Amino acid sequence: MKNLRWILGVLMIAGLVIPGHALVFKRDQSVEISADTVIEDDLIAFAGNVDIKGKVLGDVYAFAQSVTITGDVSGSIFAGGANITIDAQSAQTIWAFGGNVKVTGDISNNIMLAGGNLLVGENTGVGRDITAYGGQFTVGGDTRGTIRGSVGSFTMTGKSSLVKIKADKATVASSAQILGDFQLASENEPTIEQGATIGGEMIIKKPEQVEAGAFLAALAPALAFLITLIKIIVFIAKIIVGILLIAIFKRYVRRIMDTLLTKTWKSLGWGFLGIIVIPVSVVLLFVIVVGYPIGIIGVYIYTTLWYLSSIFIGLVIGEKVIKLFKKDGEISLYLSFIIGTLILLVVGFIPILNILVRIFTLLFGFGATLVGSWYLLKEMREKELV
Repeated sequence: MKNLRWILGVLMIAGLVIPGHALVFKRDQSVEISADTVIEDDLIAFAGNVDIKGKVLGDVYAFAQSVTITGDVSGSIFAGGANITIDAQSAQTIWAFGGNVKVTGDISNNIMLAGGNLLVGENTGVGRDITAYGGQFTVGGDTRGTIRGSVGSFTMTGKSSLVKIKADKATVASSAQILGDFQLASENEPTIEQGATIGGEMIIKKPEQVEAGAFLAALAPALAFLITLIKIIVFIAKIIVGILLIAIFKRYVRRIMDTLLTKTWKSLGWGFLGIIVIPVSVVLLFVIVVGYPIGIIGVYIYTTLWYLSSIFIGLVIGEKVIKLFKKDGEISLYLSFIIGTLILLVVGFIPILNILVRIFTLLFGFGATLVGSWYLLKEMREKELV
């Protein structure tokens, strides 16, 4: 049952990161999308400063020291940085984490915030829930669902159907309207200003004090959750790396896939040799002091090939599966990668078979990446490109 919940959770998260179209990737000291610009794809931006004023018809992934989004986003927004300001004319879901996070606009689904100072402005409409974890959390606007989270200081100035919050300090302002219950976990009594409306019950509970033995028992599920969270983060990271790899090095990706399909057994052989020979060579280079820099490069190459092996295997598996249902037309590498990676994930929960799949994934993927890269480098040298 736990494995089923984990798989379903990952599938839901994968649905957030699967590109509906292609990808627009921008990386610079400063990235600005002007108000008259329309991006018909998903947008990924890495920079010192990101300012998006235009219209994006897909999802937005923005990571910078300062992120400002004031345009219209058809999909969801994923943002991280020191200072984040989102005033979206429209967006599906917002995930934002940073030092200072401010969100306003018309949000169809959910808002998920984490950081130091969190603010949901007065002119904000949220179709479902708001979840927040951080220091100071102030929420205004109209939230049709539930406001929940764990923060240091909580201030409610807007409207919501239900509030479930854990906070050291809580204030319900005179302008606040809570249609249902106000459930607070705190050591301190909340401040309810005159004029505030609470339609349901006000339920205040103090955090329970537990003994050492009970604490350790309670720690077990927390550790299980942490491990699951790490697995999800690693999975998302692999999805993002795969998507970026396809977007930036599409021809290289295709070349490695073709190598795996046309030189399958050669890939297996070189994969087996590479997994053994490279570490031995690296150790010998470290023993020889002069070879230390080359040894560092060898470690980098080895870990890179190891990491990429499952990505390329996932691509090939996904493409083969899609070809069973789609006989004509071009097959998206993005879709192939997502499907193949999910298949590997699900197989990973099957005892015994998961070990065999991981071994063959490593051997075939490692070898194909090694052989394909070597042939590509050889062709480039023949054409005097390197």
